[in-house]
Amino acid sequence: MENCLFCSIANGDPDKLVWQNDTAAAFNDIHPKAPVHVLVVPKRHVEKLDDLDDAELAGQLLMAVRQAAEAAGVKGAYRVMVNNGAPAGQVVEHLHFHILGGRRFEA
Repeated sequence: MENCLFCSIANGDPDKLVWQNDTAAAFNDIHPKAPVHVLVVPKRHVEKLDDLDDAELAGQLLMAVRQAAEAAGVKGAYRVMVNNGAPAGQVVEHLHFHILGGRRFEA
């Protein structure tokens, strides 16, 4: 998608990334909700979870979440969240997984 902020970040300056591979990239959220708040995004544009129709990419993204959590220093103790569409709180129209860690979470 043209002019997508997350596409630009994921495919841009690697020094701004927490973690990356050929499929996905992770970077810090600019409005963190926890001491560690990292976003994992596919490098190719997918608007929201409902639009993810590639099973291989879906599996790669879940592995990316795990690897990015380790790179961010929260391996074994983190929360993963996805907002699907604007009514659910998705602000940027690019699929992203929130990794939240660095503190204890309540249900």
